[in-house]
Amino acid sequence: MDAARLQLRIRRTLRITLAWVVVGLVSALFEDNVLARHGVPGDLKRLLDQHFWRFALAGLVGGGVYIFLLRDRLRRLNFIKAFGLMAVLVVLVVTAVNAFLPELLTGEDASVAFNDRVMSLHFAGQCVFWVLLVGGTMLMVRINDQQGGRGGIDHLLGRYDKPRTELRVFMFLDMRSSTSIAEQLGHVKYFALLNRVYADITDPIIDSGGEIYQYVGDEISVSWPLRRGIRKQRALRCFFRIRRKLKERSPDYQARWGIAPIFKAGFHYGPVTMGQVGLVKKELIFSGDVVNTAARIQNSCNAYGVDNLISKELLDLMRPPAERFERREIGEIELKGKRQAVGLWTVEPRNGQ
Repeated sequence: MDAARLQLRIRRTLRITLAWVVVGLVSALFEDNVLARHGVPGDLKRLLDQHFWRFALAGLVGGGVYIFLLRDRLRRLNFIKAFGLMAVLVVLVVTAVNAFLPELLTGEDASVAFNDRVMSLHFAGQCVFWVLLVGGTMLMVRINDQQGGRGGIDHLLGRYDKPRTELRVFMFLDMRSSTSIAEQLGHVKYFALLNRVYADITDPIIDSGGEIYQYVGDEISVSWPLRRGIRKQRALRCFFRIRRKLKERSPDYQARWGIAPIFKAGFHYGPVTMGQVGLVKKELIFSGDVVNTAARIQNSCNAYGVDNLISKELLDLMRPPAERFERREIGEIELKGKRQAVGLWTVEPRNGQ
């Protein structure tokens, strides 16, 4: 696991932990209120302290296990199936904790612990609580994935209801020889190929901080906020990671479809207006010249026999180090629909990947 993916998963685990701690503190307030309503003197400070550490530990362990070990396996299933499997796992964990942890900590008899702690309505309530908490966490992660890597909370809170102007980096990807491949495979097999390709290139995109904007047939557009996209040349490195992963998976593609998919990419940056449109099927769209320019830059790759083209303006901002990247100037190109010529370069990592 590379450093970018590790950092991303650590951040996600910490966000889950923070959310669970908030839920735990709120549940402590409710518990204290219930005790007070029944005339039982409570100790709110003690409850808050207990819930803080309990939910912090549960978030770190549970969130870490889900993000690092289970999410990649479960995300290929629909939500109901994935949630059902997680619910069974959560019930088993809660059962084990209630049945055997007291014995380990206090020496309490295991049979007493099982009868008193597991065979009770209190235990059933605990199972329901933790299953719903884990299910809610999975749902938020799924919503974030559904939005192409953009924050699901932002969409729920209506952050994009009003148009916003941002500087963004765009990468337009296109599969080489897609028309002939589609004719060779037929529509059903070609769709299965695209589905597998998009699944394989998702992690390199998300790990680089990219946000999937659109799938259009065999084309995919990805964007980054400007600072994120140019930092450590993330947008460029994303393309090279995609290319490397598809090369590693080439034997599998050859065995199943008889071809090895190869992509070309065009990069550009500029101001865009972004916002949600539609009432029933809401969609986040970008409007601006940079979107069309990035697509036209990508369309020029074939003419110059390269896998990637990047505008000089974006290359000057990224400043890829010469010891790691080899840069070659293509020249100023007249792009259809553009009044001024665009300076284009191609970049390749010096390790040949």
